[in-house]
Amino acid sequence: MLQGYEEYRIEKGISSETLGIELELIKTFLQFVNQRYDKLVESHELRPADVRAFLDQEKAKGLKASTLRRKLSHLRQYFHYLWKIGKLPVDFMPKFEYELVLEKSNATLVYQEFVDEKERVLQDSGLSLNAKLYFLFAMAGFRMKEIERLRVRHFHEVGDRTEMNFVTSQDVFWQLDFVNELERSLLVQAQERAVFREHDYLISSNNKYGADYVRNNMKEIYHRLSVVLPKPFKTDEVRMAYIYHLYKVEEKPFDEMVELLGVTPESLTSTLKLVFERYKGQGEQKAGKAQPID
Repeated sequence: MLQGYEEYRIEKGISSETLGIELELIKTFLQFVNQRYDKLVESHELRPADVRAFLDQEKAKGLKASTLRRKLSHLRQYFHYLWKIGKLPVDFMPKFEYELVLEKSNATLVYQEFVDEKERVLQDSGLSLNAKLYFLFAMAGFRMKEIERLRVRHFHEVGDRTEMNFVTSQDVFWQLDFVNELERSLLVQAQERAVFREHDYLISSNNKYGADYVRNNMKEIYHRLSVVLPKPFKTDEVRMAYIYHLYKVEEKPFDEMVELLGVTPESLTSTLKLVFERYKGQGEQKAGKAQPID
């Protein structure tokens, strides 16, 4: 089905980059629906409620309204194609409405609060490996979309550290070192699991329907982490708290922050404006610099 859609979009003159983004989103959406009903859902069974539930999940991650709007636009294209080839009885997307405005609220998370709980979280036997990995990477400033793109081949053991070499969605080469033994142990477990499952994704569910990657149930993961942490866990909020911490508490130079976060200078400038807006009125964090886990 996706091969036919790919050919259809190429005929429409879509760029290869945009097409890649569309196909990845559609795969993610279909995997979400399959998991939602615990079966392989046929095209004619897709409903507006499925689109709404998927967008609700994406919205819960704290994505910008513009990002959600793009996702919705891509899905409209796909549903129109399904209707054109007779796989969908009605193209319901032209009349589909979804509230894209995200309520802005001031940030309250102090990064040090999670640092103080880090060792306990990473050793918690009640948390899944994936939950620990999402926590670990969020604490290191990863975006959700970067976490889900991580592969085994991006990590290498170099002496007493695990080195990550990764090209981000911004086409930035990002090198990051993990030196803590507990963190390295979790990365090894994730790599071994991927090999056992015969795929290369570092964070993945079982490939139940033949796909290489199946999105995790983020609502459940967020809930589990929020239970053991002093404040609710959301990847985007943890990342913002980390950036605020680097700038205000550790007083990292701008250029060093660019390297630590694997972003472009322009992107970091934009992100810092958002971070300062969200932390406006909160005052500077009083916690000291983060200490490594022994």
